[in-house]
Amino acid sequence: MFSKTIIAFGLLFTTVVAAAPPVFTQEKVYQKLVEKSPFIVQATSTIVWTASPSVTATQAPLLVTSAA
Repeated sequence: MFSKTIIAFGLLFTTVVAAAPPVFTQEKVYQKLVEKSPFIVQATSTIVWTASPSVTATQAPLLVTSAA
């Protein structure tokens, strides 16, 4: 009985550890005004999130478009 419990716990632990949710990052590039020349510069911000069920309200990721 004890060995079956250990094996079951081991399988459960391996499943939980192996099922780590993927991590996603998104970089937002935007123009920012500054007080010195060149007055308009590019700035970035990075958002990191995981794709998993959550108990907190989340915000939709920002759409990043190429400025090229």
